[in-house]
Amino acid sequence: MVDWKTLKKIDAHIHILPDDVHRANPDSEDVWVYAKLHEYRKKMDVLGVEKAVIMPLNDPWLMSMDFSIDAVHKNLYEMKQRYPGKFYAFADIDTRNTPQESVNAISKAIEEYGLDGIKIHPNNSGVALDSDYNRAIFAFAQMKQIPVAIHCYPNSDDDLSTAEQVVRAVNQYPDLTIIVSHMGAYQWERLLSANVYVDVSAALPDYVRKIGIEATKSILHKFGADRLIFATDYPDNRFLSPEEIYDTYFDALNQMDYTQEEAHKIAYDNLESMLTKKRQLKMG
Repeated sequence: MVDWKTLKKIDAHIHILPDDVHRANPDSEDVWVYAKLHEYRKKMDVLGVEKAVIMPLNDPWLMSMDFSIDAVHKNLYEMKQRYPGKFYAFADIDTRNTPQESVNAISKAIEEYGLDGIKIHPNNSGVALDSDYNRAIFAFAQMKQIPVAIHCYPNSDDDLSTAEQVVRAVNQYPDLTIIVSHMGAYQWERLLSANVYVDVSAALPDYVRKIGIEATKSILHKFGADRLIFATDYPDNRFLSPEEIYDTYFDALNQMDYTQEEAHKIAYDNLESMLTKKRQLKMG
């Protein structure tokens, strides 16, 4: 049996807030008090997390004190620099800016600040996934071969980030590398035939709680080890405390009957090969 706690992993979806944001909110009592870079770095070795991807939130008020997209990207760059080789970070968007301004900011984040991809969270930005706004970003990302992580945890068919909108993006931008964060939740079946990766953040413990281990195992194996990516959404979860998240993931994944080779793909290789390819393209 694979021991997911000791298995070498990249957590493909975590949230860290900059130090100045924490200092400006000393009395905060929500889960974001756990989103501290130094504290998370101390956990990584214990958890077998070799690297992690810091995902922004499409909300500059959480990721900077200047409340600007460039400040967010500088903060993400600084967090990467503080622990070289331990963190990736994806670029943010701020829909107060025009689509072209967002594309320019992303280009600067990738080229000057060395960020590694783009995160789109339609529910936080208030802009539907298949809007003209996001299509401008998809077109740029496809042209530059930049991976895009898309928040997709829809509550209904008129959600701003439905699985069907992801499928339309795939069809319109067939060469775009997409990571569907949260597996499309309970619209996951619509993604089975789509050319996307899916990360198991938030969705995995939710599936286990609502439909049980065996049904969850069936869903994950339908996607296959070549498309799944380990991720937790730490420290945020819909029903788990931050202290419970990793143990809950490890317990569930230990019961998924993966071979060592399959587990290594999900835990590490799928994402690392994607981001390594992106770095090689930039250098070339």
